[in-house]
Amino acid sequence: MQNPPLPPDAPAFPLFLTIAGRKAVVLGGGEMAAAKIRLLLRSAAAVLVIADHLGPDVAQLVRDGLVAGWQQPPASVAGLAALLTDALLVIDADDQQELTVPAQQICRDNGILFNAVDRPHHSDFTVPAIFDRGPLVVAMSTGGTAPALARTVRQRLEKAIPQGFERLAIAAAACQQQVRESFSSVQARVRVWDQVFNGPLAQRIIEQDEQQAIATLRAALHELAQQQDSAPQGSVTLVGAGPGDPGLLTLHAVRAIETADVILYDALVSPGILALARREARLIPVGKRAGQPSVSQSFTNRTLTSLAQRGQTVVRLKGGDPFIFGRGGEEAAYLRQQDIPVHVIPGISAAIGVAASLGIPLTHRGEARSLRLMTASCRSEIETLALDWSAFSDPGCTLAIYMGHRQAAIIRRGLLNGGLPADTPVALIENGTRPDMRAEFCTLTDLGRTPMATAPSGGPVLILVGRAVAHAPGYGASPLTEAAISQIAR
Repeated sequence: MQNPPLPPDAPAFPLFLTIAGRKAVVLGGGEMAAAKIRLLLRSAAAVLVIADHLGPDVAQLVRDGLVAGWQQPPASVAGLAALLTDALLVIDADDQQELTVPAQQICRDNGILFNAVDRPHHSDFTVPAIFDRGPLVVAMSTGGTAPALARTVRQRLEKAIPQGFERLAIAAAACQQQVRESFSSVQARVRVWDQVFNGPLAQRIIEQDEQQAIATLRAALHELAQQQDSAPQGSVTLVGAGPGDPGLLTLHAVRAIETADVILYDALVSPGILALARREARLIPVGKRAGQPSVSQSFTNRTLTSLAQRGQTVVRLKGGDPFIFGRGGEEAAYLRQQDIPVHVIPGISAAIGVAASLGIPLTHRGEARSLRLMTASCRSEIETLALDWSAFSDPGCTLAIYMGHRQAAIIRRGLLNGGLPADTPVALIENGTRPDMRAEFCTLTDLGRTPMATAPSGGPVLILVGRAVAHAPGYGASPLTEAAISQIAR
């Protein structure tokens, strides 16, 4: 059979190799060799070391009887071939590289896997960066081109996945047969494991010892099996998506998004956040945008109720925080009236995230002793003018105005009439925390006359008013360039 032509950039095929009791050869006796030997020993390989000199770490492994043997490099290729006979794999970790070419050829002639450390062009395989939590092992590789990047990813995983997670894997392995016997369909088993791994039960198991963890999981699975014949109990979780940057999501928010059956999302939720949903999840847009066709609140309420009553795990994904100008209180109250379980996961509100991205302190000793959040999105211009603007005109307060750029001129007039000084610093930020964020600084006198207020691009605009705004690194530059915003963010 003739093999098809190989693409020049074909990716490596990922796999996990069982090497317990199999012969593995390491060339070299230095620090790198010691690291590879320990990795092989973790998988119970029978390790043969070929080196003319052993460093202290490898020498200790030999003295402890952990390696199968140590041989001096043979004088001939035939002698090297004899030492490599029956090996499953060979790792060349010798800085001298004297055996690289002959060892590579012997391995290829005899179907032995060969790896030369940090030399992917000589290797049949690469050794990945490994994240290890007992039975849970995650391997990361860049095909040998950027091993430091793979190590960085591993370090991030170590921060995100707590110690003790291996007990969750051990308990799940011990209960696999129970799940197969108790839940007949694949869909039911998937849903059960989602409940186990992403709910409060997971945290309890992580905090227990191995035997307690298994017992706890067995009891929980038994209870879930008893409940499966009854009508499925759905729920709704109101999740704050933050101002737009996926990196500002809470861990609880990420878990809720990743395990939802259905997600109803606002227009301000970024594609990067929606990408966290699993492929099977149904995504329903229910956003409201000024001056554009919008989904009614009553439709959203009825949809949430209907889905939860059908046993679905529903996430209502809202920009910012659900309870700050997000109608989260209205939706939660409606759902509770229908006896639907409701959970709330807060998000970073736009005022917090946007101000931080520009380096604006919302409170500042001696200048801003309080923060006030308000919306200028009233039902009419008359209603906006009728607000008690003197209550919002405290010079010692930072005012964060949501959805206000269309009423910027009215806001300026109201605050000036309320007694706020004309030279009070103001910032207008559009698409805050997102890659296309732009910002303008001005004083209260000019609010409503800047390019962003007169010709917005359609993204959400937050207005910050107060003396603390002048402490932003870019204050005085209007409008801020994209490069300036990037510099401030760093």
